[in-house]
Amino acid sequence: MATTVEARPEWLPDEYEHIQVTPEEIRQALDRDAQRHFGLTANEFLAIYRDPPEQYHGNSVFRSLTYLAFLIAEPSET
Repeated sequence: MATTVEARPEWLPDEYEHIQVTPEEIRQALDRDAQRHFGLTANEFLAIYRDPPEQYHGNSVFRSLTYLAFLIAEPSET
């Protein structure tokens, strides 16, 4: 199921359009960025994002990617 943004915040330009993002698109972005920054696949990142090893504690890029992981995590993981 795609996520839809319904309301236009005031700070967005007038040409703002509704955006739909599929879980597959989120997974692709996570796979790309986790690989680039940490050498991890999306599956590897999903396996550790809730309890990351010490080396990732406080890392702002890792923390940002956890938001993507949360969007595609299995319901049983949340």
